[in-house]
Amino acid sequence: MRILLVLPVVGYPHTYPTFVSSGDFPVGFAYLASALRAAGHDVHGLNPNNDASYGSAQEMLQDKLRRVLAEVMPELVCIGGLCTDFAFLRDAVRIIRRSSPGIPIVCGGGIVNNDALFTLTTLHSDFCIVGEGEEALVQLADAIRSGRRDYEAISNLGYWRNGQPHLTNQSFEYGTLDSRHFPDYEPFGIDDILDNYGLTSRYLYRYTRPVPRLMTVVTARSCPFRCTFCVHQRGPRYRARSITNVMEEICLLYEKYHFNVLIILDELFAVNKERLNNFCEEVLSVKREHKWDFDWLFQTHASAALRRGDLEIAKKAGCYFFSYGIESASPRILASMNKKTKPSQISEAISIANSVKIGFGGNFIFGDVAETKETILETIDFFRKHCYEDHVYLGSIRPYPGSKLFEDCVSRGIVRDKLSFYKHIDALPINMTGIPDTVWFHWVNELEQVAASFPWVKSSFAFSYEEDTEMQNNKFCRNSGVKIYRVSVKCPHCGETCFLLEPLRLEQNRAVKGNAIVEFLSKIKSAYFRERSRLPSYCLELPGNLIFRLRMAVKKRMEAFSNELKTLKKEAIFKELDALKKISTATPVSFITGCMHCNKRFRVNITSSPEGNDGSGNFL
Repeated sequence: MRILLVLPVVGYPHTYPTFVSSGDFPVGFAYLASALRAAGHDVHGLNPNNDASYGSAQEMLQDKLRRVLAEVMPELVCIGGLCTDFAFLRDAVRIIRRSSPGIPIVCGGGIVNNDALFTLTTLHSDFCIVGEGEEALVQLADAIRSGRRDYEAISNLGYWRNGQPHLTNQSFEYGTLDSRHFPDYEPFGIDDILDNYGLTSRYLYRYTRPVPRLMTVVTARSCPFRCTFCVHQRGPRYRARSITNVMEEICLLYEKYHFNVLIILDELFAVNKERLNNFCEEVLSVKREHKWDFDWLFQTHASAALRRGDLEIAKKAGCYFFSYGIESASPRILASMNKKTKPSQISEAISIANSVKIGFGGNFIFGDVAETKETILETIDFFRKHCYEDHVYLGSIRPYPGSKLFEDCVSRGIVRDKLSFYKHIDALPINMTGIPDTVWFHWVNELEQVAASFPWVKSSFAFSYEEDTEMQNNKFCRNSGVKIYRVSVKCPHCGETCFLLEPLRLEQNRAVKGNAIVEFLSKIKSAYFRERSRLPSYCLELPGNLIFRLRMAVKKRMEAFSNELKTLKKEAIFKELDALKKISTATPVSFITGCMHCNKRFRVNITSSPEGNDGSGNFL
């Protein structure tokens, strides 16, 4: 049976083009491909990303999907993604229906796991699969191929029965992960992705290697913790693969793809020190035996309580970075989030990581239901004392479907229209705190601006940079219009010289950055205006003239708040953000990276002359 697996378009439709590297590959699709092929099905893949030759993401998706449907003539199309992929999934279903109306469509992924019946009825797919998809998808494909179509016998399946959406019995007892087939990346053009798009990945995944070849591995599924903002509230239990099984896959991947950076995707890899140490010993063994060379990184929970000895053996095995789920530095907020961590665990981990020269990272997310101005100040104070040199980010919390926070937002009436929420997910800030809207929305606006520019990060001027002519034929360069530069710079932390490859638009950088910031601020302000005037989000779908009139009315109303806003800026939480802004030493052309020697974060500033200074900003 011919089956087509369609990857989601990253950031669809607002941030086109967003190029996909192997470091950001949705591994679940590769697991589905391997399970289907093992069952004897003919599997084809479509990666609609990595092509900027279209006018928009919608045009790209429509053309590429129509082409592959005509070429492959599949008998089943599989799509899926997270709740943030709602717009992509909706449009993909519509295109498939118009191009090939008789082909059944099955949808899966996080968006289905957390809202199956709503997703099935809203997207109007023929089927949906809840939980891990391998078994159910193979059984569904077999049933369609055989003509029996006994859908009720397939656990975790959603389908239309007598014109009504229906879910079969749920069973998440999948057995051990070691029995799974290793993921199959071949249907999705993985060689092209590895060869051409390594530099499109986030800097954390690539700064240790000038020419990165990124590969991912999943060593466990789900999570045993139940943080209120997380979507792992239900479904399959946490299961981890044996280290022997993980190493078998890594060896196959290295021999086949010759990667040089391995990304362990699990949210909870080193659940305990013993597992981490066993993995490190195995990695050291294969590296010695086969002379392999690759770096790797992982993330885990603070309860792993990693010590200096654990990180030393990890670094010896090639680990350059690890992260904890930080979220907040306020004990009150951590308790409200059900994090089961303490701020002291984070500060201790940062101290040990710095001494061992392994990079440390994490996120602070503001906006929990218990958040107050005082808890905000607690977290910012911790951030300023401990996190300036590390890969730590600031952001606001989002109540995604499947999380306890989303359920709270629905019960409190903060989210009134679920469909509207999905359509505009992440477009509007949401206030779940007890802080007044006037304060909260303006503070989040300020926070997002500060977080996007990293003003607290130490800077160093590149002492040389030149275009890499060998990269002229790189597909990413041709598709995006950027050029790849070889950059030499001295790390402001350890003083060692770093040699980097970085995609830059030197001639257009100032304009591009300015337009992006203006667009970002416009979106935030419009969202704030809508909230303050209590305009429902469906106003976004009204005719243009009505939207214009509504916005003008909102603008007049907001002008009345000018004195109030001046007062707000005097509050401590705004002053703290202002203090962060004043640190910046960025030039118009700059980028953020990590030091390949000490693994701390820093900014590289580019002067107007390729060989203009000695690395400290002094012109030669």
